[in-house]
Amino acid sequence: MITKVVITPMFNTKEIMDTTISKHWIDFQYKAFLFGKELHSFMKGYLNAHRHRKGGTGKLAKAITFDADDPAGAVSWGIGNIDVLNKEVPYWYVINYGRKVSGEPFIPGGGKFVPGFFGNGVAPDPSMRGVGTERFTYTPGKGIDSGMVAGIIRPINYIEMTEAKLNQGLYKLLNAFGDSSTGGK
Repeated sequence: MITKVVITPMFNTKEIMDTTISKHWIDFQYKAFLFGKELHSFMKGYLNAHRHRKGGTGKLAKAITFDADDPAGAVSWGIGNIDVLNKEVPYWYVINYGRKVSGEPFIPGGGKFVPGFFGNGVAPDPSMRGVGTERFTYTPGKGIDSGMVAGIIRPINYIEMTEAKLNQGLYKLLNAFGDSSTGGK
């Protein structure tokens, strides 16, 4: 029975860093920062381009921030401050995952009657059900021109798409600086 395995790499990470990225650290930091801004724009654009219904406000995309941190000798930034999102657009999680944090499906209004109206106050065309052609305006009290919400929220997966772009871009960025002959240029 094997109780312990020791793996010794055939390379020295510190040596690789010293011969590649460290030589061009300022340029690497700058390009990593620009890449973060590019990811921020990508996430906002992805959200706006992949919404499932017309008439969206873009409020979620507007609430996604780019927060740069400037620790000495490091590259650090974040996209989407969860505290800000929870305060300004608490539905950010539902839009990405199509379910509540608890894991259960999110059905607007709990599948019950929701007071309000669609578009210009005229009842929506039933043949367009599920297509999401008009914006619903919630109006507490009266339920004129409103009805029951029939389905769950379909996820957009904007976080996962941005993460995939992050992985691709980071790979390219590291490879650009890994070739010491070009100096990352």
